[in-house]
Amino acid sequence: MTDDQIKQELAAVRDAALEDLAATSDAELRKEAFEEGTDIRSRAVQLRASLRDSASAALRARMYESKARQQQAAPIALPAFLRPPVNRIKELIRELTQRDPQVGFAFRDGKSQSDEDWQTAYDDLVSMGLIKPEDDGR
Repeated sequence: MTDDQIKQELAAVRDAALEDLAATSDAELRKEAFEEGTDIRSRAVQLRASLRDSASAALRARMYESKARQQQAAPIALPAFLRPPVNRIKELIRELTQRDPQVGFAFRDGKSQSDEDWQTAYDDLVSMGLIKPEDDGR
């Protein structure tokens, strides 16, 4: 028997079991569980926890995949000679935050940002299209 045949047979068995389950009433399911000595409430708690764990694992996997894609497509910093001077970068960013109140910046530990922080923010804003390189006045 080939792998494809095995997969097809398992899929057919699974489909038949799901059809049987869907056709069975709640009362019949409770009766079967009672006859088997299954505690429905504890089983429901176990199932809920299992589903929650599975969903969490799937979300974590998606997050890791997303981070990996993001790191691969990390924006390339503009060479220093293509950036305007730091004072002009600060002006451009301040103008942007006044124009668009949704754009905001947080300072580390409530302190001011370094020149490198301003340059990185400028590069990010250019890569997002919020500031155009030609806005630098050159």
